[in-house]
Amino acid sequence: MKKTLLIFYILFIFNFQFPISNCVAQIDTATTKSVQTKKHSPKTASWLAVVPGAGQIYNKKYWKLPIVYAGLGATGFLIYYYGDKTSMYRKEYVARVNGIEEDRNPKLAEIVSEETILAQRNYYRRNMEICVAACVIVYALSILDASVDAHLFYYDVSDNLSLGVKPKINYNPINRVATPSVALLFKF
Repeated sequence: MKKTLLIFYILFIFNFQFPISNCVAQIDTATTKSVQTKKHSPKTASWLAVVPGAGQIYNKKYWKLPIVYAGLGATGFLIYYYGDKTSMYRKEYVARVNGIEEDRNPKLAEIVSEETILAQRNYYRRNMEICVAACVIVYALSILDASVDAHLFYYDVSDNLSLGVKPKINYNPINRVATPSVALLFKF
């Protein structure tokens, strides 16, 4: 404990040896240089995409936010729904196998066979697992989308970029034959 207090005390003393005005001037010049050279980083967009939708906000693609959140929200709701149904059928199956009458669900009283209860539990469990996979896929696609958008952020899509198809006639002076052809014209 005494060693850590000594270290903080030494750092505190050395911290006040520098004039404050020099520190402020150094910070101001450093921030102006970093602002001037700041680029749109795909790596930053990928890391921000760990929070769903943050990569899209960083790329200024706000219209994609409802798509990301609708996909995650729908799969999240379905995971909850199928998980609840799986739990209900699992409890009913355990109660029937063990012969415990007070743990049985009155909503499932019309189902007679235990195999049907087990089949329903497996059905809802399978659907829940599919929804978990779909949620992971939607999340991964949002990260991929943020990364690709960041890579293409400075891509030039002005009117100066064009691809034209133009008919052309090639003349062969040796054979004295004109051949029709198609030319692809790139303009950039």
